[in-house]
Amino acid sequence: MIRKKKLKKPSELLNIYSQQLTRGLEEKLIPIAFHIDFTYQSAKIVTIAGYVIFRNRWILEFNEIIQQEGLEVKKVKYRYHIMDKDKQLILRYDNVPHFPKIKTHPHHKHFRDKVTESTGPGLLKVINEVETLLVKEKAKMY
Repeated sequence: MIRKKKLKKPSELLNIYSQQLTRGLEEKLIPIAFHIDFTYQSAKIVTIAGYVIFRNRWILEFNEIIQQEGLEVKKVKYRYHIMDKDKQLILRYDNVPHFPKIKTHPHHKHFRDKVTESTGPGLLKVINEVETLLVKEKAKMY
């Protein structure tokens, strides 16, 4: 289910970004369920939030704040949190500046037992990573 909250009229670039993200989710996924909200804070800032529930009941919760600067669309803030059916962390990407010693600060990736460097992937890349993990999990079962 996709719901767009139209508080402000978005810029054409943000509108294109939102449409590409939605289309990518619709084409890519065969999930149990997914939901995405677009909240336009202004014509040049959009907050994107939602979740995806995968076939094995893993959940991806995501948030992005996207801002248009000139002719570029930049991700100001993001969080991609993947957890298992018991809501235990599998991994999480974010750019909260709480690990200043990591070379890619503020971008980093959390695992259950460690935090590593990250380049800050986009939502569709995270979904690809989760799907790869799901294939590996399934292979372990056989």
